[in-house]
Amino acid sequence: MRLDEAAVINTGLVTARKQARGVNDSIIQYKLLNLKAINNKGFIEDSLLDDFVTPEEIKPAYITQMRDIVVRLTFPFTAVLIDEMHTGLVIPSHFVVIRTDTKRIIPEYLFWLLNTEKVLQQLQQNVNSTMIGTVKPMSYASLNIEKITLEEQRKIADIYLLSKKELMLLERLTKQKELYYKTAIDKIQKEMREKL
Repeated sequence: MRLDEAAVINTGLVTARKQARGVNDSIIQYKLLNLKAINNKGFIEDSLLDDFVTPEEIKPAYITQMRDIVVRLTFPFTAVLIDEMHTGLVIPSHFVVIRTDTKRIIPEYLFWLLNTEKVLQQLQQNVNSTMIGTVKPMSYASLNIEKITLEEQRKIADIYLLSKKELMLLERLTKQKELYYKTAIDKIQKEMREKL
């Protein structure tokens, strides 16, 4: 089946049209997704989200909701599954948001599928030559999704989410270890200099 038979697929908001222009008492503040906030491993880097100020409320179609899949329209076409911590973000036009019919396809399974090498290669073939490394939203709509049972989808999704969680924890541990060793070396160097 085609993905658009099992999901609603929309592009994000053209933010320039909705951004506050000057000092206005009735402004609304949001956090805004951007390309640099989506890392290649499929996680949102909270510290890299932008602030977005607008004089009007943004329509729900352009705001992240739990279990949405947000995908970059530019290479590397990374997909992100929206969790509870990342609801309420404005989705700009360089992303596509996919909301699945959960009776046909589980969002967590689609999240895995969109990040597979096979799908990424398919998307690469649909790159728009006028804009380097950009794929049209219709490329997602026309993706062929193998029909498997919801139970089989759930099994794949559970393993994939567990692996993502474990890898994220390992990455954090690696960063902490790097900081620990850097601090230890800096301390030794400082003590050596003080002895001179």
